[in-house]
Amino acid sequence: MTIVSAEDLRFPPSLSLLIKKVSTFVTVRSDPCNSQSTGFDHDGGTYPYWNEKLHLPLPPTARSITLEVHCKAGLGSGSKLVGSAEIPMSDIVEGYVPAYQLHFLSYRLRRDGKKNGIVNLSVRMVGPDCIGRSVEGEKAPLYGTRIAIGIPVGRFDSTCSKF
Repeated sequence: MTIVSAEDLRFPPSLSLLIKKVSTFVTVRSDPCNSQSTGFDHDGGTYPYWNEKLHLPLPPTARSITLEVHCKAGLGSGSKLVGSAEIPMSDIVEGYVPAYQLHFLSYRLRRDGKKNGIVNLSVRMVGPDCIGRSVEGEKAPLYGTRIAIGIPVGRFDSTCSKF
């Protein structure tokens, strides 16, 4: 999974005076024991850019991946949640997904039930085979012990509608 960028973030009111000095990072979690985080973007402000690849194991019971954008305003301060999104596994495996097929996805972030920006990412399933057979003999997605990774892409230009 590659966390590419975010758009139109609104920081918590306690940080509103420090927006130019706010650093942001993303944490992605497939279950309580499996999580990865990006490094900090110190310069992007409300439009941060990471383009950072994360390798995340997907347990057989995973139904979704949680993505959280956090911000930090100074060296001694703790991080605060900017917004989060739940990514359903069906968005990643989409029925019949060939191994190594790259998906570009964008999700609305929410904090306290309110819209709070968008996060852009790419996902690629890796493993010996990302599709299998169901009990009835029809093809069904398998992602139990596979790993999701991404390929870095060029900087997102907010004036364009595509990557």
